[in-house]
Amino acid sequence: MAGKYIKTRFRGVYYRESPTRKCSYGADRCYVVWHKDAAGKAHWHTVGWHSDGIRPAYADEIRKQLMTSAAPSSAAVPVQETTPPATYTVGDAVARYLGWAVGEGKHVAPEQARYDKHLKARLDAVPLDSVNLQMLWDIKAALRTTMAPQTVRHCFSLLRRSVNHTLEIEAWKGDNPFAIKRHSSFKLPRADNQATRYLTRHEARALLAALRPRSQQVHDMAALSLRTGLRATEIFGIHTQDLDLDGHVIHIRAKGGDAQSVPAPADLMQILAGYQRQPHETVFQDDAGGPITWGISYTFDRVVNELKLNDGVTDKRRRVRFHTLRHTFASWLAQSGQVTLQELMEMMRHKRIEMTLRYAHLIPGGGRRKLTIIDQALLDPDHDD
Repeated sequence: MAGKYIKTRFRGVYYRESPTRKCSYGADRCYVVWHKDAAGKAHWHTVGWHSDGIRPAYADEIRKQLMTSAAPSSAAVPVQETTPPATYTVGDAVARYLGWAVGEGKHVAPEQARYDKHLKARLDAVPLDSVNLQMLWDIKAALRTTMAPQTVRHCFSLLRRSVNHTLEIEAWKGDNPFAIKRHSSFKLPRADNQATRYLTRHEARALLAALRPRSQQVHDMAALSLRTGLRATEIFGIHTQDLDLDGHVIHIRAKGGDAQSVPAPADLMQILAGYQRQPHETVFQDDAGGPITWGISYTFDRVVNELKLNDGVTDKRRRVRFHTLRHTFASWLAQSGQVTLQELMEMMRHKRIEMTLRYAHLIPGGGRRKLTIIDQALLDPDHDD
């Protein structure tokens, strides 16, 4: 591992940054300690990686144990090199989970930003053993003053998943304080964020036409979502090596990290190939030439506003946003009458049929056609009882 030793605030505790390993905030750090043995000989001792839950304070405790065991008058004290600190904090759990998620190819930038902005100051240094019900109530109340119910749920979901990951890898033992139990008095706010707006043909054409001169890249991402149903985060993660130009298939990491294959029209495949990125590079990039991590460009919202697609719309479920393109893809397919719910479920890559049933009312016929049975009965005198 290349790199010089960098001091921490603890005496004799240093770290070196890895040129290859990454964690949630950047280059991973390997913590080492310097100490002398009973004969006065100096030694370097590797404690472990930041991404594995090691922190400077824990490395300092290891150094103290080594110093104590090296003293001539003391009995040897066993060194627990891989056991995490006894005081395992919420911040430790979140950092460890996000570091693991990045390594798994998950898009965690929004979750990292949400934690840093809304939760870090309240929870980062709190030991998991100290999280109690009153604390959960206070945090929920504070969050609800600034964010929508669904965002509050996202915040607590991150905390719950972080601790579950910590338990899974046995870095800490105990009950997950963020688990929502059926009979608990702590409940998360209910969210009704299910989008109901989809674009008309005229709106979709106008949107794409207005995006093209403003940003070719945003236009291409919008067209890709509208014509394939891809999510924004899935689009951001497409690399050149993921394109099967002959088979007209894009290989993606879907929501949750699953590897999936999505068919795409030949002209879209050629547009993606036309960016001429290196195989390991993402097709769509930010202004600095790296992968997009902070969401869709504001150009999209500005064009939506210029077209007045959200004028007078107060219900968030009815407002046009980038995800509306995916919803439009599904809605148009349902309206065509050429796909079944099962086929739509597969094309949308839903894990549960309940997610697809929201489009059932758009399928031609069905309930609307059956309503004519009542009309016929009212108009036909031969059906009198």
